[in-house]
Amino acid sequence: MPSKNRSSISKAFAHDIIRAWNLPGMKKQKDVFTYLGKSTDSATMTFYRQQAEEMTGVELKPHDNKYNGPTRTHREHLPPLTNHINISDTIPYTMLVFSDAHFEGHETASYQVMLKVLQDLVKTRQLKCVIANGDIMDLSILSTFAKYTLEITPRERTVQQEILDSQGQLNKIQKIINSAKYPIKQVATFGNHETRLSKFVSNWGRQFEDFEGFKMQNIFPDWDWAMSHLIDDTVMIKHRMRGGIHTAYQNSMRAGLNIVTGHTHQLNQRTFNTYSTTTMAVQTGHLSEDYHPYLEDNVANDWNNGFAVITVDPVEKTIHPELVQVNNLFRTAYFRGKKYKV
Repeated sequence: MPSKNRSSISKAFAHDIIRAWNLPGMKKQKDVFTYLGKSTDSATMTFYRQQAEEMTGVELKPHDNKYNGPTRTHREHLPPLTNHINISDTIPYTMLVFSDAHFEGHETASYQVMLKVLQDLVKTRQLKCVIANGDIMDLSILSTFAKYTLEITPRERTVQQEILDSQGQLNKIQKIINSAKYPIKQVATFGNHETRLSKFVSNWGRQFEDFEGFKMQNIFPDWDWAMSHLIDDTVMIKHRMRGGIHTAYQNSMRAGLNIVTGHTHQLNQRTFNTYSTTTMAVQTGHLSEDYHPYLEDNVANDWNNGFAVITVDPVEKTIHPELVQVNNLFRTAYFRGKKYKV
């Protein structure tokens, strides 16, 4: 039965209707008012919509109107190979993101802490996705840096040894994921260190470019591989975008949507606001050693060991990161008030 309480709405509510009208996932008028917690009968919702239009001067076109397209949120400039992943349309969930592990056959403090946090997250049943965001392997033997460090560092591991070491450490992550009594999505991105292998093989000639044995999807088959992943039309996952000490700011400003990257070994977050949007960029630190041969024994001032646990709200299209920074001296970290020591 139509509501008889149709007094004029407030200006604040009018602007809420305007703001929510073109959010992703709004397919009809009722979706808008349900999102705002004001769902009622159709006639009353139409009255409220008309009031909002009169008060703001903004015309709210039907959601199925083709001319409404330009005002709605679209990802018009996404690369065609971006992998679209759907985890949830309505329910917030958690994902764990690590990057730049550069697995070297031994377990760093950051890696061990991450395993413990992963075990605790599985128990909450809120964890729906684990992301290896590039540079799982180091492949230093294929790097130009290796050429001038042979005399001062131990002999580099072969490609086969690197693969076996990385598989072994990913298998420990896999074991925890398999212990869950519910599905957890596993996602991986190509980092610049992974592409060292494909670049090296390509130098042999085009006859090797489709050789299955060198593809990451076959070396690490439990993970869904792509250069970039767009999750629930809410957050872009890729190994790198911009670079330098202001990477997070540059990414948040230029991406146009929430983005999570690695590569810089920095552990931080930054937001960028416009009149109509707020986007956040997260960098997920690294799990590797503090020092690498190519640093020439210099300290990397902006490197931080750690990883990120990120809550995703697929309705509001927001992300809420929790950064876990690991203290290498004491081999400790704090997460949600709990101290982890390895």
